Amino acid sequence: MRLKEKTHRKFVEFFEKISTMYQGKDFELAYSDIQRETGAASVTLKRAIQALAEDGVIEVQPGRNSRYARFKYLLAAQDIDENSTDALSSDSQGSENLDKEETPHSGRVFESMTEDVGELLQLVDHLKRRVRNQEMAIALLQDRLAEIEDKIRKR
Repeated sequence: MRLKEKTHRKFVEFFEKISTMYQGKDFELAYSDIQRETGAASVTLKRAIQALAEDGVIEVQPGRNSRYARFKYLLAAQDIDENSTDALSSDSQGSENLDKEETPHSGRVFESMTEDVGELLQLVDHLKRRVRNQEMAIALLQDRLAEIEDKIRKR
Protein backbone atom coordinates (compact mmCIF):
# COMPACT_ATOMS: atom_id res chain seq x y z
CA MET A 1 0.00 0.00 0.00
CA ARG A 2 1.50 3.29 -1.09
CA LEU A 3 1.48 6.67 0.60
CA LYS A 4 -0.90 9.47 -0.10
CA GLU A 5 0.68 12.31 -2.05
CA LYS A 6 0.34 14.72 0.89
CA THR A 7 2.04 12.27 3.26
CA HIS A 8 4.78 11.56 0.74
CA ARG A 9 5.43 15.27 0.25
CA LYS A 10 5.47 15.86 4.03
CA PHE A 11 8.15 13.22 4.58
CA VAL A 12 10.24 14.39 1.61
CA GLU A 13 10.15 17.96 2.91
CA PHE A 14 11.06 16.77 6.41
CA PHE A 15 14.09 14.80 5.23
CA GLU A 16 15.13 17.67 2.95
CA LYS A 17 15.02 20.08 5.90
CA ILE A 18 17.01 17.77 8.18
CA SER A 19 19.52 17.04 5.41
CA THR A 20 20.04 20.77 4.94
CA MET A 21 20.72 21.10 8.67
CA TYR A 22 23.36 18.37 8.39
CA GLN A 23 24.75 19.89 5.16
CA GLY A 24 23.87 16.85 3.05
CA LYS A 25 25.78 14.38 5.23
CA ASP A 26 24.41 11.20 6.82
CA PHE A 27 22.43 11.78 10.00
CA GLU A 28 20.98 9.64 12.74
CA LEU A 29 17.44 10.25 13.99
CA ALA A 30 15.12 8.63 16.48
CA TYR A 31 11.90 7.36 14.96
CA SER A 32 10.03 9.17 17.73
CA ASP A 33 11.57 12.49 16.63
CA ILE A 34 10.40 11.91 13.07
CA GLN A 35 6.92 11.05 14.32
CA ARG A 36 6.81 14.17 16.47
CA GLU A 37 7.91 16.43 13.59
CA THR A 38 5.65 14.90 10.95
CA GLY A 39 2.69 13.99 13.16
CA ALA A 40 2.55 10.53 11.61
CA ALA A 41 1.55 7.29 13.30
CA SER A 42 4.21 4.62 13.74
CA VAL A 43 2.71 2.43 11.00
CA THR A 44 2.62 5.38 8.60
CA LEU A 45 6.19 6.26 9.56
CA LYS A 46 7.43 2.77 8.72
CA ARG A 47 5.54 2.73 5.43
CA ALA A 48 6.83 6.20 4.54
CA ILE A 49 10.45 5.34 5.25
CA GLN A 50 10.14 2.14 3.23
CA ALA A 51 8.43 3.94 0.33
CA LEU A 52 11.00 6.76 0.28
CA ALA A 53 13.83 4.23 0.32
CA GLU A 54 12.26 2.32 -2.58
CA ASP A 55 11.76 5.56 -4.51
CA GLY A 56 15.43 6.50 -4.07
CA VAL A 57 14.71 9.59 -1.98
CA ILE A 58 16.52 8.40 1.14
CA GLU A 59 18.95 5.69 2.10
CA VAL A 60 18.31 3.97 5.45
CA GLN A 61 20.74 2.04 7.62
CA PRO A 62 20.34 0.69 11.15
CA GLY A 63 21.15 3.15 13.92
CA ARG A 64 22.68 2.67 17.36
CA ASN A 65 19.61 0.67 18.46
CA SER A 66 16.18 -0.28 17.17
CA ARG A 67 14.76 3.17 17.95
CA TYR A 68 17.22 4.98 15.70
CA ALA A 69 18.22 4.86 12.06
CA ARG A 70 20.89 6.50 9.94
CA PHE A 71 19.54 8.36 6.94
CA LYS A 72 21.01 9.91 3.85
CA TYR A 73 18.83 12.21 1.78
CA LEU A 74 19.79 11.30 -1.78
CA LEU A 75 18.02 14.12 -3.61
CA ALA A 76 20.14 16.69 -1.75
CA ALA A 77 23.28 14.97 -3.03
CA GLN A 78 21.93 15.26 -6.55
CA ASP A 79 21.24 18.98 -6.01
CA ILE A 80 24.78 19.51 -4.73
CA ASP A 81 26.20 17.57 -7.69
CA GLU A 82 24.12 19.69 -10.07
CA ASN A 83 25.51 22.88 -8.52
CA SER A 84 29.08 21.63 -8.81
CA THR A 85 28.58 20.52 -12.42
CA ASP A 86 27.07 23.92 -13.19
CA ALA A 87 30.29 25.45 -11.93
CA LEU A 88 32.29 23.04 -14.08
CA SER A 89 30.25 23.84 -17.15
CA SER A 90 30.75 27.59 -16.60
CA ASP A 91 34.48 26.90 -16.31
CA SER A 92 34.37 24.97 -19.56
CA GLN A 93 32.71 27.89 -21.36
CA GLY A 94 35.53 30.14 -20.24
CA SER A 95 38.15 27.64 -21.34
CA GLU A 96 36.80 27.48 -24.91
CA ASN A 97 38.73 30.64 -25.56
CA LEU A 98 42.00 29.02 -24.47
CA ASP A 99 44.35 27.08 -26.72
CA LYS A 100 43.40 23.58 -27.84
CA GLU A 101 46.38 22.15 -25.94
CA GLU A 102 44.20 21.80 -22.82
CA THR A 103 42.41 18.60 -23.84
CA PRO A 104 42.38 17.06 -20.31
CA HIS A 105 39.81 19.69 -19.36
CA SER A 106 37.50 18.54 -22.13
CA GLY A 107 37.65 15.04 -20.66
CA ARG A 108 36.53 16.47 -17.32
CA VAL A 109 33.65 18.27 -19.02
CA PHE A 110 32.62 15.03 -20.74
CA GLU A 111 32.69 13.22 -17.38
CA SER A 112 30.55 15.90 -15.76
CA MET A 113 28.08 15.73 -18.65
CA THR A 114 27.95 11.94 -18.25
CA GLU A 115 27.24 12.39 -14.53
CA ASP A 116 24.51 14.91 -15.36
CA VAL A 117 22.88 12.45 -17.75
CA GLY A 118 23.06 9.74 -15.08
CA GLU A 119 21.43 12.03 -12.53
CA LEU A 120 18.72 12.96 -15.01
CA LEU A 121 18.04 9.29 -15.68
CA GLN A 122 17.68 8.69 -11.94
CA LEU A 123 15.28 11.61 -11.62
CA VAL A 124 13.23 10.39 -14.58
CA ASP A 125 13.04 6.91 -13.05
CA HIS A 126 11.94 8.44 -9.75
CA LEU A 127 9.24 10.46 -11.51
CA LYS A 128 8.08 7.38 -13.43
CA ARG A 129 7.69 5.47 -10.16
CA ARG A 130 5.71 8.32 -8.64
CA VAL A 131 3.43 8.55 -11.68
CA ARG A 132 2.88 4.80 -11.59
CA ASN A 133 1.99 5.03 -7.89
CA GLN A 134 -0.43 7.86 -8.56
CA GLU A 135 -2.02 5.91 -11.41
CA MET A 136 -2.49 2.96 -9.07
CA ALA A 137 -4.13 5.22 -6.50
CA ILE A 138 -6.45 6.65 -9.15
CA ALA A 139 -7.42 3.17 -10.29
CA LEU A 140 -8.14 2.19 -6.69
CA LEU A 141 -10.32 5.27 -6.20
CA GLN A 142 -12.19 4.54 -9.43
CA ASP A 143 -12.88 0.99 -8.26
CA ARG A 144 -14.19 2.23 -4.93
CA LEU A 145 -16.34 4.82 -6.67
CA ALA A 146 -17.81 2.12 -8.92
CA GLU A 147 -18.63 -0.01 -5.87
CA ILE A 148 -20.38 2.93 -4.21
CA GLU A 149 -22.35 3.67 -7.39
CA ASP A 150 -23.43 0.00 -7.55
CA LYS A 151 -24.65 0.13 -3.96
CA ILE A 152 -26.59 3.32 -4.66
CA ARG A 153 -28.24 1.81 -7.76
CA LYS A 154 -29.29 -1.31 -5.83
CA ARG A 155 -31.22 0.81 -3.33
